[in-house]
Amino acid sequence: MDFNIDNFSYRLSVLLDENNMTQTQLAKEIGTSNVTICRYLTCERIPRLDVIARIASVFNVSIDYLLGFSKDKNSKNSSENFDLNIAISISKLYDLDDMARLSKNQIELIKKILLANKDFILSA
Repeated sequence: MDFNIDNFSYRLSVLLDENNMTQTQLAKEIGTSNVTICRYLTCERIPRLDVIARIASVFNVSIDYLLGFSKDKNSKNSSENFDLNIAISISKLYDLDDMARLSKNQIELIKKILLANKDFILSA
């Protein structure tokens, strides 16, 4: 199943309404701007995976639900939530930008992320 920004935008809008939360409040919760949230809602911008994970966490829903891949809202226990673990791992990759060389641990992290997302990467 391919990512559809319209599904994400719709689900985000519904979650904001259901939780009586404004775009500004969500932006503050996840550490971004109101303009960015507005762009997600109008399908002008696609969020990074780590942002999607933070949004899912705020609303206590699964990433699959937020992306429209599942009708099940319930978020699994964080220790069992594979999607969240991937998102957190990927967000750590952003810290590698300023480094001249990668450590063995960082290389292993990249390998794990790529292997965990192999099916998705090959389907793109």
